[in-house]
Amino acid sequence: MTAAATEDIPRRLARTAPLWRRLAALGYDLLFVIAVLILATFIALLFTGGESIPAQGPDQWLFRLYLLAWVAGYFVFFWCRFGQTPGMKVWRLLLIRERDDCCLMPMLMRFGFGMLAFATAGLLLLTALTDAKRRSWIDRHLDMRVVQLLPNR
Repeated sequence: MTAAATEDIPRRLARTAPLWRRLAALGYDLLFVIAVLILATFIALLFTGGESIPAQGPDQWLFRLYLLAWVAGYFVFFWCRFGQTPGMKVWRLLLIRERDDCCLMPMLMRFGFGMLAFATAGLLLLTALTDAKRRSWIDRHLDMRVVQLLPNR
């Protein structure tokens, strides 16, 4: 969500969200990701006639890429369309982009960096603990920030 697109959101933004809150939202989103993967697998089984994907060979790698595309689609869709995933909404978090450029590529890059952070056991996310503005390495390099919304009063 761009800074210009957030003008219609009530001005109830707080500080940059703490890391624990972001991780809690991610944990909540993992439940949705599991559901997305079940749906994607069901669709794939329709095309294979109910036969399982071979455990070895190129078909297995194509299937893994297919599932990864579904997971990327989940995050990119919600980040671009609403500025927050369902898990972020529950934890009152909002992703704000500082640049007014196309949404798709920065969010795909955010997802890719997120996968890299996951592969390194969260090392790229832990940089938020040392940053004065609590931004992770990903946020700093993509000119984004995750803010915590204050409750309505």
